Amino acid sequence: MVLTPLGLLLVAAGYLVVNGHRIGQGLLHPRPVAVQRPTPELPGLEDVSFTTMDGVTLRGWYLPSRNRAAVVLVHGFADNRAQLLFEARTLSAAGYGVLLFDLRAHGESGGDTVTWGDRERRDVTAALDFVSRRPDVDPARLGLFGFSMGGTTSLLVASEDARVKAVAAAGAYPALEADIYSGYGKWGALSAQPVLWTLQRAGVAVDAVRPIDGMCRLGGRPLLLVNGDVDPDAPSKLQASLFQAACEPKSLWVVEGAGHGQYARVAPEEYARRLRQHFDGALGAPPQVSSDEEAAAQ
Repeated sequence: MVLTPLGLLLVAAGYLVVNGHRIGQGLLHPRPVAVQRPTPELPGLEDVSFTTMDGVTLRGWYLPSRNRAAVVLVHGFADNRAQLLFEARTLSAAGYGVLLFDLRAHGESGGDTVTWGDRERRDVTAALDFVSRRPDVDPARLGLFGFSMGGTTSLLVASEDARVKAVAAAGAYPALEADIYSGYGKWGALSAQPVLWTLQRAGVAVDAVRPIDGMCRLGGRPLLLVNGDVDPDAPSKLQASLFQAACEPKSLWVVEGAGHGQYARVAPEEYARRLRQHFDGALGAPPQVSSDEEAAAQ
């Protein structure tokens, strides 16, 4: 049987729809990655759990604060809390309390569907609730760091939650739709739209995952963006659009020779220095009040 040009077009379109649905299902339900406890174990590491507003139990590790400030770390897609151990060690060594946790449908946490920053916003909010209630933490001194999908989610939450006094995002994307087109849009809408339709049919509010729209809502809270210059998953042009949309104070570090998540491998000392500098500037010790000023206030 010889297909006509119209028949060939229909077959190709059908293939793209089926393949897009398959890709979308993989994005919604990634293969689990087992959580590997750090070796050697970090001093003071605590196993913790907390629950989101929609009833999902999240599990993680907490390192107590020695300076009354804390930073929540949010991992990327198809991984777990152990992905950010370099960042955890760096910030803990500087005195910060650090919470690493598994997002829903990842690691040891509950949930069975990844929503690419949509419902994960509830996970990050619950994590902020958890650290703000810790006796070792001043709830007015909270920071947020996220990588990839976790970075995008962190930007979304920071733009709405004033408790976040400083946010850093590495390899984040400015909008979910743009990210899908960047990764799966080889044939334009023909290959990207079936992926988006699959996410939407699963209940993902694709249009809500647009941190680029809220970059100026940080309201003077410091922003650090990190990206690799050879990152195929978060191209520099997408990261640049996030930076351009943000208001001051902001900084962008493009790591030469780094792919997605390779910042600590390519430039470990500089990466650690920038993380410490960023959070120290916003979460440092609160100003001291003199005895005369205290008496006047009373």
